[in-house]
Amino acid sequence: LVRRAYSIASSSLRREYIEFYIALVSSGALTPRLFALSMGDRIWMSPKITGLFTLDRVPPDKHVVMIATGTGLAPYMSMLTTHMDCGGKRKFAVLHGARHSWDLGYRSELMTLQHLCNNLSYCPIISRPQNEPVPWPGASGYVQDLWKAGEIERAWGFRPTPENTHVFLCGSPAMIDSAIETLGQDGFIEHSKRQPGQIHVERYW
Repeated sequence: LVRRAYSIASSSLRREYIEFYIALVSSGALTPRLFALSMGDRIWMSPKITGLFTLDRVPPDKHVVMIATGTGLAPYMSMLTTHMDCGGKRKFAVLHGARHSWDLGYRSELMTLQHLCNNLSYCPIISRPQNEPVPWPGASGYVQDLWKAGEIERAWGFRPTPENTHVFLCGSPAMIDSAIETLGQDGFIEHSKRQPGQIHVERYW
């Protein structure tokens, strides 16, 4: 039995299915087995869902920035489809980084949500635009660069601060460490049991 922890991408309000966003790691112990499954095959899942990477610790009057690399986007899709009030006063921003445009999971869904909900901003970015089959029209670089470039301030019309915004980080440790350093320069503090803060972290490995 190979055990791995995965974030759920589907809304917690749905009861028909549970959705995961998983990337194939050819040298991995589990993902090659998962990708080899056929419709109707059985897998074992723990009977209890656990985790602290949720919106529960964020006051409802605070805006939310969600920064992710790769499949780190998964928990944000669940949060948005469960908790976001489309067109409400609370603003959300999703900053998603990947190597290539085809690695930007849920891109169509997020573009549609952004079109329908004026309180959601979606900012994709890729780090290897030179490998694109057609010219990439969007931002290039690393996802934490979008914060430094003021992308959220332009989208929202005001600057996110520790007083009005909480930030979620999910993905590669390098991105998270870099983002925490950048956010710290703006006064944001990583949340812990001893010290409540505005930065919430989920490291994928």
